[in-house]
Amino acid sequence: MTTSETGETGEGREPGAVGKRRDDDAWLTACAAPGRRWFNLSGTLQMLETLFTITRWGALAWTAQAVMDRAATHETRGLAAFAVTSVVAVGAGWTAGALAERGARAVATGLREQLTGALLPTAGLIPTAGRISETGPAEAALAVVDLVDDVADFHAQAAPLRRSAPLSMLAVLAVTAAVHWPAAIVLVLTTALLPLNMRLAGLFAQHGADRQLAATRHLNAVVLDSFRGLRTLRELGAVGRRGRTLTTAGERLNQATMSVLRRAFLSGLIMDVVITFSIAVNATYIGLSLLGYVQVPHAPRLALFTGLLVLLVCPMYFAPMRARASAFHQRERATNAADAIRDIVKGTPAEATRTARPRLTEPVGVSLTAVRYRYDGADQDTVHADADFAPGTWTAITGVSGAGKSTLLALIAGLRRPTAGAVGWRTSAGLRAPALGGCAWVGQRTVLLDATVRDNIRLGRPEADERQIRQAVDAAGLNTVIERLPEGLDTRLGEGGWGVSTGEARRIAIARAFLRGARLWLLDEPTAHLDADSERDVVAALLRATDGCTVIVATHSAPLAATADAVLAIDDGRLCDAGPVNAR
Repeated sequence: MTTSETGETGEGREPGAVGKRRDDDAWLTACAAPGRRWFNLSGTLQMLETLFTITRWGALAWTAQAVMDRAATHETRGLAAFAVTSVVAVGAGWTAGALAERGARAVATGLREQLTGALLPTAGLIPTAGRISETGPAEAALAVVDLVDDVADFHAQAAPLRRSAPLSMLAVLAVTAAVHWPAAIVLVLTTALLPLNMRLAGLFAQHGADRQLAATRHLNAVVLDSFRGLRTLRELGAVGRRGRTLTTAGERLNQATMSVLRRAFLSGLIMDVVITFSIAVNATYIGLSLLGYVQVPHAPRLALFTGLLVLLVCPMYFAPMRARASAFHQRERATNAADAIRDIVKGTPAEATRTARPRLTEPVGVSLTAVRYRYDGADQDTVHADADFAPGTWTAITGVSGAGKSTLLALIAGLRRPTAGAVGWRTSAGLRAPALGGCAWVGQRTVLLDATVRDNIRLGRPEADERQIRQAVDAAGLNTVIERLPEGLDTRLGEGGWGVSTGEARRIAIARAFLRGARLWLLDEPTAHLDADSERDVVAALLRATDGCTVIVATHSAPLAATADAVLAIDDGRLCDAGPVNAR
């Protein structure tokens, strides 16, 4: 078990774990960058709220003194000052909370952009230094939906406090010392006990947060697998057993959550005891001083105004400490969340997180220089390629299933990084690295959303106008299909493309790719599982849509390969010439 799981410190902590923990903390801190401006403003307003609240209690104490002295004028002024400062203090507190929430949204948006950039362009394959790691759907969903909010919520609480807590405590302590310094000494002495309690709170929370995250991941995976395999489970008569598995996973998460709550309650109880003791000591001292039973040498005489003000502001001194203790619990949860998010996004090419996709206006050549790719744990290279694909040409890549055709296309697209060698896109401006989103991809699995035909085509370019959509429809040969549909382009397709045939779905994907305007097309078995007529229609649509573009297609189809300018084959992992073909 690692140090991060046990929470051990000192000599028992492994140097590697210490370094990883330090890196995780640094990465967690860096996550706050998108919301830092809002957090700083929130911290400033929290400090102002403290000052206005001190003024409010001062006005209340002054009013109480005026009542005792029967000074009606001071009474009225005191109540007016109390009302005004109360409104201002509440307004400052509300605004501080709103700004912190805005900062949290900025942090969450930034992290979700990184995650979607890492997950969506690579279809769940995350490029890292020399290897590809799988990110399961359950883990990806947990990161995007829940873990991002854990990090954002932590920063929304902790970041403003880092700015406001020291100044707020110092302001309260200064006011207390100014009106009656013995009460300030009591506050300082009890403060020394709080950092130890906060450290214990963090250690208590660490192991519990690890267990809760592991239980949440397990439950998410079980639920997702159960839904995906529901038909199989029903056919095997295993629904009952799966239900018991779900129940067990839910109980495990419940136990882990209750463990975290118990730890938080225990550490909070210790802090409450310390704070209550400090306030009780001050309250007892002030009460006895006002009655004349206690008098500290050289201390100023206590009046009702002084004693009441000290009693009212003392709890404010500990409020930032209490909030920081709560943030300690959230920090461990956020650290675990940031660790999981970092594992997904690290090593992702910079292009993956950009919102603007590069657009090349000329055909793109492709150069493979001593490219090798080997999966983790494999004994030999999956692909070994040296080749040049001229701009504006069609090239078919053939080979048996599993030979590495799809892997080669992924290397050309930039979805994978070669283990050795280099992949380059060649334009008139020179050779450049592959840019995620810079090419069009059509595969054998067509993804259609539960939306209209127009919306599914517009995925290629969300800002496209009606004329551009119609051009894409013409290029993909979809006119007769659109005319047959009951509402034309506004016909809503069911999830997975229900309402159109497999061949028609492929042509919708071709229209989508055409709309993007990419000049490099990568096609992965675009005619797989089609009958002869549908295959002929799809090939004709591809020829129209890719006119003047560079096309590299992986295929088993002889008719599709026959349309190519050149045919290459992958044999035993090596890309080689498959012989002459007829020109298109």
